[in-house]
Amino acid sequence: SSDVSSASVHHCKTVNGLWRMAVEVGVYGDPKSKGEEVKLIFELFDVDNNGIIDKGELKKVFAQLDPARWPEARIDAMLCDFDKNEDGELDLVEFWGWINGHDGRSTEDYRRILLETAIAKDKARGAVTEARLADFRRNKADAESKAAALAKKDADRAAGRRTSRDVFVAEKMSAGLSREVALELFNKGDGDHDGDIDREELGWLLGDNMATLDQVKGIYRQSIAGDAVPVEVKSVDDAGLRQLVDTFLQWDEDGDGTITGEELGRVLKSLNPKFTEVSVGRMMEEMDTNHDGYVDVHEFVDWLTGQNQKKKKMKKKAKEEQDAKLSLALHLKRAEEAKDQKLQAEFEQVQHQGLEAFCKKRKVKVTCNTWNPAGSTTCTTCDNKHAWICHGCGFASFSEDCTKQCRPGAFGWSCIAGKCPKKCGCKKKPEFWERSGFAGDMEVLTADVKVMLEKAKGT
Repeated sequence: SSDVSSASVHHCKTVNGLWRMAVEVGVYGDPKSKGEEVKLIFELFDVDNNGIIDKGELKKVFAQLDPARWPEARIDAMLCDFDKNEDGELDLVEFWGWINGHDGRSTEDYRRILLETAIAKDKARGAVTEARLADFRRNKADAESKAAALAKKDADRAAGRRTSRDVFVAEKMSAGLSREVALELFNKGDGDHDGDIDREELGWLLGDNMATLDQVKGIYRQSIAGDAVPVEVKSVDDAGLRQLVDTFLQWDEDGDGTITGEELGRVLKSLNPKFTEVSVGRMMEEMDTNHDGYVDVHEFVDWLTGQNQKKKKMKKKAKEEQDAKLSLALHLKRAEEAKDQKLQAEFEQVQHQGLEAFCKKRKVKVTCNTWNPAGSTTCTTCDNKHAWICHGCGFASFSEDCTKQCRPGAFGWSCIAGKCPKKCGCKKKPEFWERSGFAGDMEVLTADVKVMLEKAKGT
């Protein structure tokens, strides 16, 4: 027979992680013809849905309906009468003959019960299928809605109307803010917590946090010293000092060791495009205390910490301590930079050139004056190591270990004296060298390594 249930599920499979179902339009459990009734009863017996009914399936259904009336002998007799090809099973045509009483025997007494059971089962199956279809349609609609929202976000990002967290944080870090502060700003701006900042959210964020020059100074202070107020270099930890140095070097775009008005303007406008040239000029005037048109590292630090050397001169010892911490942070940065760029030897030789001037200033006798490459444990000239300058940190040491605990052998060093001469720095207290033992030139170190080496070649 060509009649089938009007709500049969033809297939149900997974494609790209989504349920795909094709279902005929109709009503489950509502056969419209004799053929549909037979098909429903056949499906009741065909438990494994393979299109044929074996003896086990017949026994299973009859055992649930009326086992007393359908003993195994009667099932065997029925199979014997209607299994025309004698394969021990009933196909749809053979089943049709039995259920419709083609042998002349009435089937109405059990046909009605079988049909009612089949209809109930088909309705239950239909309910499950409809529920699955509803889930599928709902999930599909949700997926399409999410895809449309993502597509819109992508279009907004491409058009500059929306910024992702990663891009926002990278932009702010390139302007010299710490990652922690950049993330904090992003979280403040992402009001709907969707992982992006749109134009409206950005406007609120800038208006609340970066609308004035004082607010700008505040977020950079936070990057360096957290919530500590006032910011003092002597109390800033190593991470804060690295951040301070990184901020100055980020602002110094061309790496020449100073910040120009143009460079300052680019930083301010990257933070808030609404800053005008007037704002840039005011900030430059505040920072450039010697009015030479540039901001050097000392002026930058004074501006950030709120100190003004013209109005209030630092005590000598405090100034030495501040410069020592800044010099250390700068030198560590440049030494690692030189190492990464495969310019370590050239960088260290430039630093070595300042040995005699440093020793003369600190009244330390030079008896060797040899640069030794990384990995050297004793001087290649005097075969000793007593007074020396570490080119990892730039500080003088008067023992085998580096004053600043640089890793042994990682950097080259300059030998001042292999043995203790009469005029030796080891006679001074360690705390003196902690604040006065930097042998480099901070002004030189503010320049990018390649710029520094080029300048050295020109002298």
